[in-house]
Amino acid sequence: MARGIAWLATLGVPLVGALYLLGWAWDVEMLRPGVAGIPMTPVTGIAMIFGGAALGLRLRRRPLRHQEPAATACALVMLAIGVVSLLRDLTGWDAGAEALMLRLLDEHASALPRPSPLSATGMTLLGVALALPARSRCVRLRDTLVVLSLVTSTLGLNGLLMGPLLMVGTLPFLAERSMGLPTALTLLLLAVGTLCARPGLGLMSRITRDSLGGFLARRLVPVALMGPSLVGMVLMLLHDVRAINLEAKLPIFATVVSAGGAALVLLSARALDLIETHRQQATAALESSEARYRGLLETTPAPLLTVDAQGLLRFVNTEAERVFGYPREELLGREVELLVPEGLFGGRSLDTGLGERAIHGRRKDGSPLSLEVRLSPMSGPEGPSVLAVVRDVTERERYLASVQRAREEAELQRSQVQALLDHTPVGIVFVAADGDGLVANPVAEQLLGRPLGGVTLEMTGDSPFVLTADGKPVHRTDVPIVRALRTGQRVGPEEFLILHPDGSRLPVLMTAAPVFGPGGKVRGVVSTAQDVTTRHELDRLREEYVSLISHDLRNPLHTISLRVGLLRRALRERNLEREESMTESIQRSVAWMSSMIEELLEGSRLESQRETPRREPRDLARFLEGVLERDVAPDVRERFHLEVQSSLPPVWVDATRLERVVVNLMTNAAKYSPDGQPITVRAQLQPGQVVVSVTDLGPGLSPEDAARVFDKYYRTRKSGVADAKGLGLGLYISRLIIEAHGGRIWVESEPSRGSTFSFSLPVAPPGATPLPPQVPNGQDPAAGDGSAVSA
Repeated sequence: MARGIAWLATLGVPLVGALYLLGWAWDVEMLRPGVAGIPMTPVTGIAMIFGGAALGLRLRRRPLRHQEPAATACALVMLAIGVVSLLRDLTGWDAGAEALMLRLLDEHASALPRPSPLSATGMTLLGVALALPARSRCVRLRDTLVVLSLVTSTLGLNGLLMGPLLMVGTLPFLAERSMGLPTALTLLLLAVGTLCARPGLGLMSRITRDSLGGFLARRLVPVALMGPSLVGMVLMLLHDVRAINLEAKLPIFATVVSAGGAALVLLSARALDLIETHRQQATAALESSEARYRGLLETTPAPLLTVDAQGLLRFVNTEAERVFGYPREELLGREVELLVPEGLFGGRSLDTGLGERAIHGRRKDGSPLSLEVRLSPMSGPEGPSVLAVVRDVTERERYLASVQRAREEAELQRSQVQALLDHTPVGIVFVAADGDGLVANPVAEQLLGRPLGGVTLEMTGDSPFVLTADGKPVHRTDVPIVRALRTGQRVGPEEFLILHPDGSRLPVLMTAAPVFGPGGKVRGVVSTAQDVTTRHELDRLREEYVSLISHDLRNPLHTISLRVGLLRRALRERNLEREESMTESIQRSVAWMSSMIEELLEGSRLESQRETPRREPRDLARFLEGVLERDVAPDVRERFHLEVQSSLPPVWVDATRLERVVVNLMTNAAKYSPDGQPITVRAQLQPGQVVVSVTDLGPGLSPEDAARVFDKYYRTRKSGVADAKGLGLGLYISRLIIEAHGGRIWVESEPSRGSTFSFSLPVAPPGATPLPPQVPNGQDPAAGDGSAVSA
């Protein structure tokens, strides 16, 4: 708006001056009208043209060539006209200017009106103001000159208007000294345009400023400056048209000026109230925003610190108090090194080194902190500062350290496991659940005779290099690793033959077990293979040794037994009872030694599985009755009570070997139960099997003895003299016989409460698939929870 007013003055003032100059030149009355007989003079019109040109050249934003000198020249022309006019008015000397103007304008005119001294003064002041260079140090002088020209123009205008307002006609002084109305208005417009030419500098900057002072200045200054003059002009027009009389002009003027001033004050007060309301709303919004911002800072889960340029703490939030352990009052105004000994900036200024980095902090109790900080520069009334967003990463550092330690420990364990796999004498193979990624240690590849790295496990068809123990091909579904992968259960140990590329065969003992993941899903299978060639060789040597020893012992024992029998008969014929009793003792010892040799041979045969039981169907009830009749002494037989479930099916057994088992259990029961106490022999049918048990009321045995009662050569700690004879093979051979029949044997016993030895036999004939044997309370059939002394 200010620049618009300046351009209006630039165009309007020269136009008015040119019109009046043409009116004088062409003697056209309507082009040079005057008010109160004081028109604009030709000299004033020329000055107005040059003043408007000077202002227009000052307004151009795109400077032209020689624009500044041209503007100064136009201003100097206006200044010269004003100075000459003042000299003429004061001294009467016009330097021939009037004669020159008469020749140029109207050769018939005898004289031209002289410009008012006020007009000359205004032109002089504006000429000087427009001639000053556009520099900031000249702004105050230019504004002073322009304001003085405004005062001069207003004085001339008011002198023109106030005379008719106070009386009829015009005072001689006013008629001679006052400006004409066109001159006063054009000088006012040119002065205002000069002020508006630079709205951001000087006096206009105060008026155009977006502040309360500028708001009031924009409303009060124009009204205060032009209000009375406009009122006087209106009253003159009303008086000329006889709308009001002479006596009414002054009261109306005073009343209108007073009422207008009051209305202006009220409007300004209303505007100020509106501004105050907006200010209060803005203040409330600012306070609310500040409260939200402060609440956000206080509730953020990260410690926040504000540090000024001197490294002093200016703000800390609640989380910072919690992390560092200081109350806020102890931190504000203190050095940031109190919390971060190395500082937030590494000794640099605030405007460098900003960003995220790791630092070390310290709590109030002296404990260290691992921190990460992000620095953001800030500026405010107190100067530059930095907002530090801190993260406590102590726990994360501890976790990373623990992860690193765990990684190192895992790497160590992996190295140990790898070394174990590489150097263990057992072949180990791992395959994933999908059959891919077959991994084997060197021993496994050596046992199998071929590399396995990266090989995919085949699931169907016959295996080309895995044979059964008797040399028959094995279907892949029967290989332990494939079975474990399909069923998800442990398989083996089972013995197979590995066929090498050179045609040799290697006996191995294979096992396989699934590897489960966190969710219980099978992740893969690990299989082991152990070379049992040495074991086979040892078994062969052991069998040869036992056979050799047994054969070499049997022959002399047979000769001794025969000779002792003949000797005993001869001693009986001669009635040598004492010597006969000695030979009887020799015969018992020979029989005992023969039985031990037979036990060794039987155990060797069963362990080597060279012989399979000759099984045939037998009535179990009659079988047990026969054993009692044949193998139990008559004085002991009456202690046994036989309880057989009716309708027992025939059982496929090797009668000779089974009789040995039953006799062993009955003999042990009779030996270790008190005299006269009953012994119960039971036979009952269970799903898929028949269970035979022998129960006595003897002392029973400890759990330690019960856990090993079926082991080879095991003898209980409480064995008496009666049990001193024997090798501890009776129950061991009994277990081998029952297992060879496909059954299980176990014992139930508690100290001082007797024992119950039981064994199960499958009902199904040989070759059929029997049901798995059932054992009471989930006990291990081969190691019961009670014991009796082995026979």
